[in-house]
Parts: sequence; C-alpha cells; structure tokens
Amino acid sequence: MAETKVTKQDLREKFSQLEGGLGKAREAAAPSLPMVAVGLGVAVFVVGMLLGFRMGHKRSAIVEIKRI
Repeated sequence: MAETKVTKQDLREKFSQLEGGLGKAREAAAPSLPMVAVGLGVAVFVVGMLLGFRMGHKRSAIVEIKRI
C-alpha cells in the first residue's frame, strides 16, 4: 500500500470546501428557523393549555345549588 503524505495545503483546501458547504446550508435554513421556533412555541402552548384544562376538570369540586 502506497502511503501519501497529507500536507497543510491539502487540509486547508478540504476544510475550506467543508466550510463553504456548511455556510450554504446555514444560509438556506436561516429563513425557516424563526418559523419553526414559533410553530414549536405555539404547539407547546396549546398542549399546556389542553393539559391544564383537563387537569382542572379532574380536580374541580361539584357544587350543587339548591333553592329553598
């Protein structure tokens, strides 16, 4: 098996290629990130409201009002 030496220049070129690809992916995902965060926040809020409403019904006392 022939061994090839990896030079600093080879590493720099490869890292710059990787960094460029990540930068493009980050730029493409940037506009949708706030929308996803808002959607998750609304979903958590709705689930919390529903669970709170359900727990409130389970724990509430039944009160009868009778006319005398």
